[in-house]
Amino acid sequence: MKLLKVLFVFAVAVFIFTGCASTGRMIDHATLKTEVRMSDTIFLNLSNQERTAYVKVLNTSDVQNIPLEPALKERLLKKGVRLVDNPANATWIVQANIKSLVYSKEGSMSGETGAAGAGMGGFFGGVTSALSKSNNTGIAVGAAVGSIIGNVAGAALGALVKIESYSGVVDLQIQEKVKGGVKGKMVANIRRGSTTTTTERDIESDYQTYSTFLNVEAKRTNINLEEAIAEITAKLADQIAGLF
Repeated sequence: MKLLKVLFVFAVAVFIFTGCASTGRMIDHATLKTEVRMSDTIFLNLSNQERTAYVKVLNTSDVQNIPLEPALKERLLKKGVRLVDNPANATWIVQANIKSLVYSKEGSMSGETGAAGAGMGGFFGGVTSALSKSNNTGIAVGAAVGSIIGNVAGAALGALVKIESYSGVVDLQIQEKVKGGVKGKMVANIRRGSTTTTTERDIESDYQTYSTFLNVEAKRTNINLEEAIAEITAKLADQIAGLF
């Protein structure tokens, strides 16, 4: 009976102790943290009386079903921007491409919790053998067995705790209608092997073109993809709409 009681206390202690070993990292990443960083700010002419926009969002990433276009349209409408279906009738042509969204894992905590469990297991294994009136050899064996069991138990617990993230890049281009139009040059560089061909042509357009990109990241312990997409979408829409 004493042996069973000690084994029960050992099992509880291993899980409590190894859990405490990971508590700090778990707390740091328990809440979903989402960050969106725009590479360069775009300054638009907001004095236009005709505040109309044409919005188009593409997605060439591996993660589909990201509702950035409807979210962005909703926020623009709240800012008093009227949406149009024909880009020729728009004050601003807003185009974005979700270029990439990649999953990554910083690794589980099985290593550190396994080591902690091994230490606790060795201690309780020795105590268990002592209570059962084993000799020195029996105590050593009990400690070794307890260490192995503790390592396995701690590693199993730590494997359940993973810090995961989704990170990616969104390209953004905004064309703004300019009274009188703009003139400029379009330069294209075409590379084939060791040869690069550069071409130029004069252009005239009713729109001034601005380009930038946004880096996004969502990180949390045992992250949920749907929740991460919702947070990333909301923050991207807020930042882009914030330019208007």
